[in-house]
Amino acid sequence: GTPLSKTGRTPSRFPGSRRTIPSSTPGGPKLREEKILVTIRVRPLSPKEQAAYDLIAWDFPDEQTIVSKNLNHERHTGPYSFDNVFEPTCSTSKVYEQGARDVALSALNGINATIFAYGQTSSGKTFTMRGITESAVNDIYEHIKFTTERDFVLKFSAFKNI
Repeated sequence: GTPLSKTGRTPSRFPGSRRTIPSSTPGGPKLREEKILVTIRVRPLSPKEQAAYDLIAWDFPDEQTIVSKNLNHERHTGPYSFDNVFEPTCSTSKVYEQGARDVALSALNGINATIFAYGQTSSGKTFTMRGITESAVNDIYEHIKFTTERDFVLKFSAFKNI
């Protein structure tokens, strides 16, 4: 996984951080609530890392918290809380079900939704997003199949910054 010091974001110590922001509407100013969910997935060690006896640099006291193991005896930098924290042994289907499914399906109710992966090279972004995208598309089409009283227009975009 990406060390938190490299992400450029101070993690929330309060899961499901919400903020209210002003919004202009035809009827005048209005406040709307915006919710940003932050999910962390720590990838397993690669065979090369295992052969070098590398260690995972994080402990996982619960499903919302990570703590640096401080392997290099640097200044302690934790604990950090997020909406979801997935250990290296976690399946992509669990990451989708618990960390992305509700966001993906909220688009069917007219709510703008974005799911993106951020991290250093070889941290598992493409691997994770392929699985999440496949599951989201399956769920969306399944929902459409059983919602015959509505018409849907789907727009999907994706890119990989290399």
